[in-house]
Amino acid sequence: MSALTKRLSKPFNIQNVKRTLDFKLNKIENLSLEELKVTRSQKIMGKAMHGMFHYQFIESLLEIIDKKGLDFDIPVLFAANNENKHMPGAYADEELEDKYGEGNIQAYTLNRIYSQVNIKSLEDEVTSTGLAFTYNQMGVQVALGPNVKICTNLCIFGAERYMSTYGRSEKMPTAGRMLEVIGDWLQDFESIRAQDLKTIDNFQNTVVPDNEVMEILGDLYTMRVKRDDKKFGKQPMYPLNQGQITKFATTYLVEQAKDPSKIFSAWELYNFATDMYKPDQTDMPLILSNNHTMSHYLMNRYGLN
Repeated sequence: MSALTKRLSKPFNIQNVKRTLDFKLNKIENLSLEELKVTRSQKIMGKAMHGMFHYQFIESLLEIIDKKGLDFDIPVLFAANNENKHMPGAYADEELEDKYGEGNIQAYTLNRIYSQVNIKSLEDEVTSTGLAFTYNQMGVQVALGPNVKICTNLCIFGAERYMSTYGRSEKMPTAGRMLEVIGDWLQDFESIRAQDLKTIDNFQNTVVPDNEVMEILGDLYTMRVKRDDKKFGKQPMYPLNQGQITKFATTYLVEQAKDPSKIFSAWELYNFATDMYKPDQTDMPLILSNNHTMSHYLMNRYGLN
C-alpha cells in the first residue's frame, strides 16, 4: 500500500453513510473524496462522463503529485447544483432516497465538482502552489499556479499553465491527456515555481494609477457588454460578470478611501478579482477560465509575460 493510498484510506463504512446533502438550503456542499466515491457516477451511453469518473480523475491527479515526491494536502471538494434540467449539477434518485433516506449522499449524482490541491513543496510565507480543477457537465479544466495562502486565491500565469476540454480553441482532447500534461508540469516543478515567483514580483512592482484603474473598469465593462449582447457576434468570455465588476470597483474604492495617496499594484488588483473566483461566487465551469482571462488581460496590458 502506497503512502498516498494510506492517506486516502480513512475508516469509512459505506453501509453506514448518514451524510445528507441539501442544495436548496446550501448553494455549495463540501465533501471529502471518500464521500464523493459513494455518490452515483454519471454515465453517458453506458460510459463514464468525460472518459473517467470524477473521483477517478481526482485520484489519478493526486497519485501523480505523490509520485513526483511533492508535499501536498488532500483537498476538500466543493459540489454545486445549477438550473440545467437536462443534466443538473446535482440530483437525487427518488428510489435510492427511499432506500437510504431523503437527501442521503448515496442517492446523489454530482456533476459539478471544484477543488484545489495545495502543494506545499517550495512554499514561502505568502504563497504555496495550487493545482485546481473543475469537473462538470461541460468538461474538465485544470490550472497550476501560486496559491495566496491567506485567502486561497489561485493565480494563473500564462496559457501554458491552464488546460480545458471545452470553451477555447486550444481544447485538450481528453481528461486522460490532461493528466499526462500535469505529469510534465510537475516534472519541472522547481523551475515553474521559480518563474511564478518572478512573475509575482513583476505584478507587485507594476504600479497602476487611479486613472488606469478607471480604464481597466471600462475595459471590463465593455468586454461584458460585447459578450452578452448578441449584436456584437461571438466574443471571448469576459473575466468578470456585471455583479463582479461592481464588487471589484467597490473593493478598490473602499481600499482607496482608506489611503487616498496610495497607488495600487497590478498584484493587488489581480487579487481583487481572484478573491471572487471561488465556488460560491463564480459558476464552477467558469472559475478557472475567467481567472485565466483576467490574468491574461493584465499580463498583456502591462507586459508581464
